Amino acid sequence: MLKMKKEMLAISISLILSLICISGCIEETPPEETPPVEEPMTVYVDDDGGADYTKIQDAIDHVADGGTVFVRNGTYNETLIINKSINLIGASKDKTIINYKIGNESNMNVVLIEADNCTIKELKIIGVGTSQMFKGININTSYNTISNNILQHNYYGVYIDKGSKNNTISWNTISDARHGIDTFSSESNNISKNNISSCVLYGIYLFDSYNSTVSGNMISGNNYGIRVKGSKNNKFFGNVVITNKYGMLFCCGSKNNVIYYNIFKQNSVYNARDDIINQWDNESVGNYWDDYIEKHPDAIQIDGIWDTPYNIAGGDIIDRFPLVNPVDI
Repeated sequence: MLKMKKEMLAISISLILSLICISGCIEETPPEETPPVEEPMTVYVDDDGGADYTKIQDAIDHVADGGTVFVRNGTYNETLIINKSINLIGASKDKTIINYKIGNESNMNVVLIEADNCTIKELKIIGVGTSQMFKGININTSYNTISNNILQHNYYGVYIDKGSKNNTISWNTISDARHGIDTFSSESNNISKNNISSCVLYGIYLFDSYNSTVSGNMISGNNYGIRVKGSKNNKFFGNVVITNKYGMLFCCGSKNNVIYYNIFKQNSVYNARDDIINQWDNESVGNYWDDYIEKHPDAIQIDGIWDTPYNIAGGDIIDRFPLVNPVDI
């Protein structure tokens, strides 16, 4: 009897050990991985609801890199940070409005761009006035396009920051700023076809900037139409600089810039001043000056060019080929 009990105990222990071994040797099946959620390539914003988001920043945060945020007409009281390459497009620049969000003074921008290859178009961007250094659009990056927007009541309408390059600022209407468009230590930008007016200090201000093109802009009713400081190798052509206090000023180390085919009219203190040495023609065509006859009453016109150079204020600089008539821009 005792022997039988010992045998049964041994069998029980053996069975338990076998079960433990089997349990330990079976590989656990790993849990199924949850597939990543794909971000949409296009998202829609409507402040009244009925779209993917009611806030533009929420849409920016959730759209895929390289995607599009389409904003329907409405008023959005926000400050935006764009940290991925996207297209931010409004339904209509007159009716798709971004107002600076009062109380968010830690962000001194209505729109801050921190990624390359962004596009902003068809928006009205409104700041809080010119008393503080708020920026309508602040570009810290390169290869961005800012086109067909309205920017009002900002210290800087569009600000292109240090190290940025190859940005295109075109077909925008900028008014009631301190600086309409300001480039700081940047290069190879294209500033074209903008309408810039009623700026407290500068319509366009290039500071320590290089190899950029400023063309086809209407610059009117500002303190300085265009001021260029410490900037080199830029081209200015096809601009209308009209009814400003000071038309165009080059100073403080600005050299090797080329200025031609522009119209200078009704600027009250001077049409242009060059305190360094820049080139005021392209070797064959200069600029139109509304005070030319007053300064050179005996000049003769030859094939649309006056035979007597126009003297630029500030030194011995001349426009060698002043235009008889304003060009059609």
